[in-house]
Order: sequence, then C-alpha cells, then structure tokens
Amino acid sequence: MFKKLSVFTMLCLLSLSLAATAFASKSHDMLPENIKTKGEIIIGINGIFPPMEFKTPGSDDLIGFDVELANALGKELNIKIVFDDQKFDQLINSINTNRVDMVISGMSDTAIRRESLDFIDYFNSGTQCFTTKNFAKKITTLNALSGQTLAVSAATDYLTTMQKWSADNLEAKGKPAINIMAVDSAATARMQMVQGRAQASALSPEALGWANVQQKGAFIPVGPVLAPDPYGICFSKTNSQLRDAVYTALKVLFDNGTYKQILDKWNIGTGALAQPLVNGQAVN
Repeated sequence: MFKKLSVFTMLCLLSLSLAATAFASKSHDMLPENIKTKGEIIIGINGIFPPMEFKTPGSDDLIGFDVELANALGKELNIKIVFDDQKFDQLINSINTNRVDMVISGMSDTAIRRESLDFIDYFNSGTQCFTTKNFAKKITTLNALSGQTLAVSAATDYLTTMQKWSADNLEAKGKPAINIMAVDSAATARMQMVQGRAQASALSPEALGWANVQQKGAFIPVGPVLAPDPYGICFSKTNSQLRDAVYTALKVLFDNGTYKQILDKWNIGTGALAQPLVNGQAVN
C-alpha cells in the first residue's frame, strides 16, 4: 500500500512539474525572436522611487517591489533581465528609440500615454497630498492648501494632478491657487517642506508610507487619494508580442502567489490588483 501510494505521489509530482515547465515554456516561446536571440530583456527604470525601485546608500544595486517583480518575470520567462537606470522623463523616449524593451518604474497607465504606448497594469496607486507635523494643524484638508506652496517632483503625474485639483476646486471658485513648486525629485520636495519653503507635497500612497517608515512618521496625509491610476509595465505599441509574453508570465505570478509574496515583503498589499490588466481592461 505504501509503495503504491508513493508511486502515485511521485507521478503526481512529476505531472505538476511537467505542467509548470510547459507553462513557463509557453511564455518563453511567446517572446519575440530578437529577444530570444539576444537572450535578455532590457528594462528601463528610474531607481529613486522607494519602495518600488531604489538603491540603498553606498550601493549601486537596485532593490524594491518593481525590481523583484521584474526578476520574477525573468525567471518565469526563462530570460535574463537587465536594468537600464535612467531619468524618469527619459523612459518613454527610450522605448520609442528601442534603447529599452519595456519599462517598469512606477509609471501610471493614463489615457494620454495609452495613445502611443501599451500597458500591463499590475498595481493601484494615485496622488496623496501630505504635510509635516509642523503644518498639520493648519493644513487639515485640501482646501486649506489655497495660497500655500506645494513642492512636487516635476516629472511626475502628482504635479499635473495637483494643478488640476487646484484649478477645479480653488481657482474656479475664485480662491487663491496652490503655489506649485516644481523640483527635481520627491526627496527635494520633502526637503523644501522640512526647510519651511513649502507647506505640502504629493506622492503616491505607497511612497509616502515608505517615507514615513524612514523618517519615523514625520509626514501627515492630507485629504483623499486623488486621480487613482494603476501602475503599468510599459511597451511600444509595435511590440505587442513581448507585451503578450510578459502578460502570460505575470498571470502565472498572480496565480501562484509570487505577486502577493513580493507585495507583502514591501508592505504595499493595499495596492494589489486581483489580476493583471492590459490597457485597463481584463483579458479573457
């Protein structure tokens, strides 16, 4: 009896192993021939956005949720992943000029970007305004930002979101606008607040949570999350074959629990999607 059960168990394990190998082969086989030939996928990334992608002080190694997810995709696709760390505002151009094959860098899937690019959505985010403890009693709502200075990274959606909110909710009602101070990074924006040059800033909820971990609760959220948008893995519209191969691999990571494990490691499970989407739509 034991021998029969053991053989049966071994056969089941072998069957599962073969099925997993076949599925992994499926996503690899879907890759474009030029990707298979060079043996790697080059991913554009901007490594200054914790907890999604960043470097620890004194190290050139990229870490973060996006980095681990990309490496998990590489393992599932059976292909080497190479990161090209560059400025955020260069990433889309790098796709259009074929410097990189795709981008995974906390990039929002927006209607405007979707006109020229394809996205696989994998994480929910948005724009969260916040202030410091010094200004928290004065700035308790978004309306309290009227006439105040908000420092924000110039190359992000947070800037345009806050500009639109100010125009729609303050200027349209005859109230003083938010004074938007565009700076080169989120870290610089926070420094402007700490030094008293700005009273508020804006980040994604997950980045604000990470900043608060690092700076021991120094920042206070103000108002609801604005313009909720998913982050998407970004592709050229001429590269749908790579997009579909990556989607197939990502679906495996969703289904086998790897996606959730990486989310939980970085304490950002609130941004989880139930399934990956292509250009905001479920794939049947």
